Amino acid sequence: MRVRIFLRQPLFAPSGHAPRSAVVLEGAVSEETGLGWKVAVDAWFGENGQVLEGEPCTLLLPSAKIDHALVIG
Repeated sequence: MRVRIFLRQPLFAPSGHAPRSAVVLEGAVSEETGLGWKVAVDAWFGENGQVLEGEPCTLLLPSAKIDHALVIG
């Protein structure tokens, strides 16, 4: 399922695997676990909708971090 995920707070990624100010992620949910969603993220956006530079990666997003998601495909 392809989704656009709106986060409650920006990501904190000290290792550089994701843009630090990302608040909107776009990608495909591959699994839902008790911890959250496993998402193959391929697009990153900032607070004002600006596209952020970042490599695609797979994240396990805790449910508490997700505000809401828009199903886009």
